[in-house]
Amino acid sequence: MKRKILASDFDGTLCHRYTPDMYPASPEVLEAIRQFRAEGGLFGVVTGRDWRWSWYELDQNGKLEFDFIIALNGAQIFNRAGDLIHEVTADGNADCGGLPLSRALAKRCWEVVSDCFCISWGRERHYFSPTLPEGGEFDGDQYSPHTILDDLGHFHMAGAIAPHGFDTLEAGEIIRREFGAWLNPQPNGRCMDIPPLGTDKGQAVARYAALMGVDRDDIWTAGDNHNDLAMLRPFHGCAMANGVQAAKDAAEYVCRDIAEVIETIRKAQ
Repeated sequence: MKRKILASDFDGTLCHRYTPDMYPASPEVLEAIRQFRAEGGLFGVVTGRDWRWSWYELDQNGKLEFDFIIALNGAQIFNRAGDLIHEVTADGNADCGGLPLSRALAKRCWEVVSDCFCISWGRERHYFSPTLPEGGEFDGDQYSPHTILDDLGHFHMAGAIAPHGFDTLEAGEIIRREFGAWLNPQPNGRCMDIPPLGTDKGQAVARYAALMGVDRDDIWTAGDNHNDLAMLRPFHGCAMANGVQAAKDAAEYVCRDIAEVIETIRKAQ
């Protein structure tokens, strides 16, 4: 079999619900991934999560075998050992109407999405609240002081989390119109990932494939939401049956889970 890549979204695709005390992928999915890798395939996740949050879920108890993590919606690519092999950043100090980009973005996200705004750089993720300019703890969450936003330097991704029942599609278009010279907002249900301009899941998967010498026609992707469209359209995309209609329309196949995706890959050989 020619070497193939299977790049899977995490939440809603590899796992269908988040349970902190139990690994979310089913035994059938875990076994299918093991066999896919044993046959020479490369498997990894492409997620808006940061490195640490992804690594914890994938590596706990050694249950899931994987080769790479594409984190922060494509801004960082890590190999299995945790080495950073590719990154894209935005300049948080870029002038944006007299404010640093990171400060202006936070202010606008607080207005159009919610009070929960975060920025990730390196392997750190900080949260900021408009009501806690000095930082501090509120309702069990820890927030950083706003002064960090004024001299942040380069960052890998910003993000905003809306209240339950709120979809960020419309807010994403507002952020794109106002910050599209620097950033590429990716709505993802009630979350909005905001990586640098020129960065999305599809471009990151293509970069990883090039690094590994895998042909474009041997790239398979799986996802369920709007921020997965960029990697479902250009490759052999597999949308989850539980996903949004836009993902199904963009994909080549609709599958139940990652085990069925792997079976689809075998049948297509």
